[in-house]
Amino acid sequence: MRFKKYIPIGIYLLLIVGCFLIVRLAGRLAEPDKDQGEEPSVSSEAVNPETEPKQPEKQEPPSEEESETETWPELSFAGQDHLSYEKEDQEEETKPEEEPYRAPILMLASDLHYISQRTHDGGSAFWEMVTQDDGKISEYSDVLVDTLVEEAIENRPSALVLTGDITLNGERENHLGLAEKLHRLTEEGVPVLVVPGNHDINNRNAATYFGDQREAAEYLETARDFFDIYHEFGYDQAFSRDEASLSYFYALDDTHWMLMLDTCQYEDYNHVNGRLKPETMEWLEGYLKQAREQGITVVSAGHHNLLSESRLYTTECTMENHDDIVRLFEEYELPLYVSGHLHAQRIKKHKSEPGVAEDAYGIQEIVLSPYSIPPCQYGRLAWQTEGGMSFKTVQADVGRLACRIESKDEKLLQFKEYGPEYMKAIVEGQARKTLRAIPEDLKDEMVDLYGELYYDYCAGNAMSWDKVSATRAYRLWQRIDPDSRYVKDMGQMIEDVKQDLHDWSR
Repeated sequence: MRFKKYIPIGIYLLLIVGCFLIVRLAGRLAEPDKDQGEEPSVSSEAVNPETEPKQPEKQEPPSEEESETETWPELSFAGQDHLSYEKEDQEEETKPEEEPYRAPILMLASDLHYISQRTHDGGSAFWEMVTQDDGKISEYSDVLVDTLVEEAIENRPSALVLTGDITLNGERENHLGLAEKLHRLTEEGVPVLVVPGNHDINNRNAATYFGDQREAAEYLETARDFFDIYHEFGYDQAFSRDEASLSYFYALDDTHWMLMLDTCQYEDYNHVNGRLKPETMEWLEGYLKQAREQGITVVSAGHHNLLSESRLYTTECTMENHDDIVRLFEEYELPLYVSGHLHAQRIKKHKSEPGVAEDAYGIQEIVLSPYSIPPCQYGRLAWQTEGGMSFKTVQADVGRLACRIESKDEKLLQFKEYGPEYMKAIVEGQARKTLRAIPEDLKDEMVDLYGELYYDYCAGNAMSWDKVSATRAYRLWQRIDPDSRYVKDMGQMIEDVKQDLHDWSR
């Protein structure tokens, strides 16, 4: 009986011992391999962030937005190379594309003849000067320059090039006023390149016009005076300046240079005609040689003309040593020279001798019509990507600027019509004074013809001798005043401009 009583107790003890052994065995299996050793316990502050980046506490797949910007960690399994290439491809796709090459585009204007409102009050002395002039619309000189500046800002050319006679007669106040307006362009990131004309330095005709009084005004006396005012407009940016003149080289880009030539003579007194000094010729030839060796295209601009461009104006326009300059330019194959001074739009290619083929090389000259005289046009010169060049004239849209500034002046608002009529009225008034003892209606007819022809001559609009000679107005001139200079002028103007001179390309 006692034996049976203790059997269950023994069984319980065996079960307890068995459980203890099973737990002990399980503990041994759970211990780390002693050969590998135990990993030390390291706090997060001791981790080097460059070698062991801290891992997030919870690994979750990134959202679509996160996956586009996430930087992938270095991986150490077979798929690493594939992922690395995929990452590089993604980086290349996100790099901003380089802007395509843009060949230079220039805006070119000449003979602004700027007159500031600080030098006149629009009185009788001012209007007497205007009516004796050649059609400059000096009343609106400020608005004309403002329009040119606004259109340059809008079109953003590689540079605005001004080829001299930028003031009326070299008055210091007019130079300062013009420079103020040009600063607007440089502030907007549009480069401006200037050279003087024969009106701009050492001009004793400088004057102010107040009331009925014309009085002498302070003028720029030396090249240094000009430089001090305009050094920010081409001279500071030039990679070479001529020590003998106000000429300089300016790089439009790696393969296109502008040669800005000071063609004026002003050291002793103000000469109307121009020339290049021997020192200037030597200086520019060195850089023309360098440009040819480096495959750089050079376009030149100056005030005086390179070629004989007019039957009407045969003196004091072409540079005195133009033959030497043409030879130098053609030796280095310059494609184009741009000038002003003539007060008429012209396009002409030099021919070394009669009978030369039309497609044979010769330096081309474009003479810009005066911006100060309606139609108040400037030039646009563009290089083509394949290497060609094109030019066209553009009329300044004065009326649009007048609308923008909410002007109430109807002359400005209707400037496209008013400007030409104004210019014609000036020259017609001068011609009328030579006609006497004939009815007014006949005078009107005669001077109207002269005004139309003079306007077209300056603007570069084609004229037809057959059409003009068939008019009654021309027959009246021949009958009433056949020896008049106006009859001779009309014939020469027609011979000069038998086709439109607004476009050119090569």
